Amino acid sequence: QIHDYTADCLEKMKTAGGTPDFIQPGNEITYGMLWPSGKVYASSTPDWTNFTAYLSNAIKACREECPDSKIVLQTEMSSTYAVNTFYQAMKDRQIDYDIIGLSYYPAYHGNLAKLNTELTTLENAYPSKKLMIVETGYSSQWAINGTTFDYTDTYPYTETGQANFTNDLITMLLQHKNVNGLFWWWPEANEYNASTSVTSAWWNASLFNNKTGYALKALYQLKNFK
Repeated sequence: QIHDYTADCLEKMKTAGGTPDFIQPGNEITYGMLWPSGKVYASSTPDWTNFTAYLSNAIKACREECPDSKIVLQTEMSSTYAVNTFYQAMKDRQIDYDIIGLSYYPAYHGNLAKLNTELTTLENAYPSKKLMIVETGYSSQWAINGTTFDYTDTYPYTETGQANFTNDLITMLLQHKNVNGLFWWWPEANEYNASTSVTSAWWNASLFNNKTGYALKALYQLKNFK
């Protein structure tokens, strides 16, 4: 079913003229997919059989329908799970993919030094794989919901603080020869002129000011990643 569903989605995309360059089978799959049967954890003894069967069938469809597309396996930098453990499990089970994709949000995952260490570990362990930051974001006004790491001593929740974080992130990423992608999550989120007033519950790590509607400095920093 996963193979057929994936193939059907990709066939419709191709027919519409939207053949993807990159495909992620699953989103942030550090803990598996299609719970409960495809659930995996590092804190116990994970059973990878169902999960890797699901993943392999999805990837098979991707290769068949879009042979030129690159396969990205996306994980989040969870504090309760060693990312390297996940990719080692993929290597041990000979999962077919091209790119290691990481979600990195300082609010949940810690400082840039932690990301730098993780990238170095992954580059050394899997030198044939490219790496991408497939999700990131940093607030420009107030803490985003669920924040567990306060980085405001270095990057205040201001337009300049957000821009400085973006600049330092890019500077660090460019030091890693295998990193070839950077994607800001939901950059266009903008509550300006919404039917309700600006709220602190709104996703506050976009690249637009929710109160004025104007683009923030960090948007223009992204062009430096090249």
